Amino acid sequence: MGSWELIAPVSKLARNAGIRPMPKVRATKPARKARLKRSRAALRTIELAVDTVAHSIRQLKVLRAHMHRGHRRALFALSTARHHSLSEADLRRVEDMVGGYARVADWPANMRSRIPHDHLERPLSEAESAVLAVLAGQALTVAAGALTVCEQLDNWYGGLAVAAAVAGRLALPSVTIEAHRRRAEKLMTRLEHLCANDQIKWAFVAAAGRSPAVRPRSDQTTVH
Repeated sequence: MGSWELIAPVSKLARNAGIRPMPKVRATKPARKARLKRSRAALRTIELAVDTVAHSIRQLKVLRAHMHRGHRRALFALSTARHHSLSEADLRRVEDMVGGYARVADWPANMRSRIPHDHLERPLSEAESAVLAVLAGQALTVAAGALTVCEQLDNWYGGLAVAAAVAGRLALPSVTIEAHRRRAEKLMTRLEHLCANDQIKWAFVAAAGRSPAVRPRSDQTTVH
C-alpha cells in the first residue's frame, strides 16, 4: 500500500471528526499597523539626526568665522590703542594687562612688544590717554572673549551633533519596514559622512571613549 493510500483515510477521518488544519499564522491588521508606525517613527528620528548634525556643521563654520574676525579686529584695536603716546601711568596699566594675557595666550614676541608708531605720535591730554587705555582694555577683553566663545560654541554644537548621531544610530534597528529600511540606510550613510566632517569630527573622537555608540558604525563591534 502506497503512502497516499495510508494518509487518505486519516485525512478523511479528520474531516469527519470536524478537525480542520491549523491556519497559517499571520499578523493581525492592528499589529501590522503598529509595526509600520514604529518603523516610520524610527525613520524620522534618523532624519532628525542627519538634519541636526548638518545644521551643527553649518553653524560652527559660520559662527567660528565671525568670532575669528572679531578676534582679529579686536587685536588690531588693542595694538593701535596701546601704541599711542599714553601717559606713563596709563601705559604701565595697559602693558601689565597685555603682558598677563600674552603669557596665558602664549603670544609671540612681536605681539608682546610695544614699538612706537610714528603715524600715531601726538601729544595726548590726560583724558585722551585715559580713554585710549580703556579702549585697549576693552579690545583685549573682546579678543580674549571671542576665543572663549569659540570654545563654547564647539562644546555646544559638538555635544548637539554627537547626541543626534547616537540617537540616529540607536533608532536604526527599529526601522523594520523594507521601504523605510532602504531610506534609513541612505540616511545613515549620509550621517556617517557628516560625522567625519572636519568641522565636527573632533567631537566624535573626544566622545568615542565614553560610549561605543558614538563610534562610526564601521568601528563598532557586535558581541555574539
